[in-house]
Amino acid sequence: MQSKADPSPSSLFDRLVAREEQRGLILVAFLRICMLAFILLLFSKPDSPTGELYSLLEVLGWFIPGVLIQLFVAFRGRNWRWLLYVLAIVDAVLIVYVSVVPDPLSPLTDHPAWMYSFVVRDRGVVFSMIMMALVIMTFSPRLIIWFGFWLFIAWSTSIVWLMTRPGVIISQHFGDDWAPTQDEIITTYNLPEFIDISALAEQVVIVVVFTLACAVMVSRLRVLINQFAAAERAHGNLARYFPAALADQLADRDEPIRIGARRECVILFADIIGFSGYAEKRDPQDVMRLLNQFHQIMTTQIGAYGGIVEKYIGDAVMASFGAFDDMDCPAANALSAAQSMVCHVRDWQNSDLTDSTTPLQIGIGLNFGPAVVGDIGEGEAVTPAVIGASVNLAARLERATRTLDTDIIISDSFARKLRSETSSAGSALLRSFAKQDAIRVKGFSQPVTVHFQSRSAT
Repeated sequence: MQSKADPSPSSLFDRLVAREEQRGLILVAFLRICMLAFILLLFSKPDSPTGELYSLLEVLGWFIPGVLIQLFVAFRGRNWRWLLYVLAIVDAVLIVYVSVVPDPLSPLTDHPAWMYSFVVRDRGVVFSMIMMALVIMTFSPRLIIWFGFWLFIAWSTSIVWLMTRPGVIISQHFGDDWAPTQDEIITTYNLPEFIDISALAEQVVIVVVFTLACAVMVSRLRVLINQFAAAERAHGNLARYFPAALADQLADRDEPIRIGARRECVILFADIIGFSGYAEKRDPQDVMRLLNQFHQIMTTQIGAYGGIVEKYIGDAVMASFGAFDDMDCPAANALSAAQSMVCHVRDWQNSDLTDSTTPLQIGIGLNFGPAVVGDIGEGEAVTPAVIGASVNLAARLERATRTLDTDIIISDSFARKLRSETSSAGSALLRSFAKQDAIRVKGFSQPVTVHFQSRSAT
């Protein structure tokens, strides 16, 4: 969550990363408490070197303020992220301090040599690895590297400090001239005062390598999120100009839509009857506002039944069902969408239009038949389209609603397709289309049989 003073991330990638960073900080704050409880249960023993069960508890209590800092940054935004880098330094120093000092509450006390060895063997770099795992969840490669750097500095300093402790035996004391037998090596390594500095240094190197690997992993993950955000942005831009279903197909394809594919599909044309006269008496901005509302209603209803809006032609809408994807019942879906469009336009006019002196009526033509589906245009000026005689017939049927005084006209081929899809449901949908006629349609040599209903019936 960002404060009002914080600049909001401008891109989708920034928003996604900011959200994941915030969630990571909240999760880390919670796991930080769990980690402290785990460390206490695992390492706070009655037979600890100092003999005090709660000394480690008191030291680990120093890490608790980090929970509050992480939550503060998570909810106050990016302007306070510098606190996380300060916290990383403190965490690195404290976690190493707890791992090597026998009595963290009395750091200046000289302890027996075996006690230093006991603490390092018992704790080692395990605390550092646990803390690093928490830092990874912040989803910040820079913070991971920053914390790893200070871990390296703290451990290097602690190794030098351990080498200076009085009485401590370290592996470097053997020297190049020392040629011990196997028994002497075993005896030396089993001495309570012995600390294997080489092994400890190797563990520190492993922590550094682990840090770099985690930083690269998180960085790669951010790249993948950026690519995902770019894909979502591209899909969103497609959806602004194409229906969602078609945008999904375009986004998933590496090649253009099927070029010249022949498909059996349903074509729907819808238009506002008498729109020219309606628009003549009104302000152009009001007309544009009305058209946007009308197209929104049409698009919503068409999409609700699986259709794809092909294009807007002024106040007209062309849609297809089953042209770009397989659909079980394209005719039933198209007719249901057409009836829903008529009802929603009527409700919209009764509730939203301020001037209802000129009632809006729409005409819808439905046809089923073969069409060619593919891209039209060249180069970058390409658009998916459905063309063919069946498309022209659907447009002519929409125009015929004016002369037949009906809202919806369906062709005979559409009626046959509707019956074949589901006989009972298809017959139920066709009952209201009791009227039948053979009409002459411009561009067609033979009369076309159509089914329709009286306008009052809807």
